[in-house]
Amino acid sequence: MNKKIIVLLGVCAAAPQAAVANEVGLYLGGYIGKATKEVPRVPYDELAAAIQELAHFTPVEDQVSLDDTDTAFGITMGYRLNRFLALEVGYARFGAVTYKSRANGDYPFDSGFLNQTVESDTSGFTATVLGVWPVTRDWEVFARAGVLFATNLLRLQFTAKGEEFIPAIGNSFSDSFSKSTTDNYAGIGISRRILEIYEVRLEYHRVFDGGEEVTGGKGDLDAALLGLTVTF
Repeated sequence: MNKKIIVLLGVCAAAPQAAVANEVGLYLGGYIGKATKEVPRVPYDELAAAIQELAHFTPVEDQVSLDDTDTAFGITMGYRLNRFLALEVGYARFGAVTYKSRANGDYPFDSGFLNQTVESDTSGFTATVLGVWPVTRDWEVFARAGVLFATNLLRLQFTAKGEEFIPAIGNSFSDSFSKSTTDNYAGIGISRRILEIYEVRLEYHRVFDGGEEVTGGKGDLDAALLGLTVTF
């Protein structure tokens, strides 16, 4: 009988400690990592060719690159409703897809170069629901689902020069425009609680078919992120 009482007292003493690791309340955090967007190169090539035609430029040698990976970062604010459910809002920047064309060639009665840079940038506010599964007192796995209220920004910049010929569009030009979208947003992750109020997170996020054709194309956007939250 005494052993049963001791075991029961031990369970009761451990219960409050387990609750601490899953405390209901407000938390703030941030994260950083790498993002990649799946987009074809063809629309960028077509845009570069259109600008070359507008400048009356015939490329002889053209070095082209498409970098679809960039730094991602964000901030988040959440509220833990219970051990298994939380709500989060935040702001995320998923970086840019960068297309570069460095071309040497001919203008009418002249030779020169035409350099182009096109950047397609995705950022915006997020709203997600988290389903959480406490594995141990300090370790949890979770999944999120929600939306990204995105701003898709396209930046254009080029520099053109001939020995004597001045292109009709000038020697240099830059412009930008944006379009807003609402995209489906999800993720999975694992977290480790430290010193009761801090939580280190390793997450994978995906924006499904994000972006717009006129701002660099639509495509899935994936991000691997390392974050930290603090509970108040």
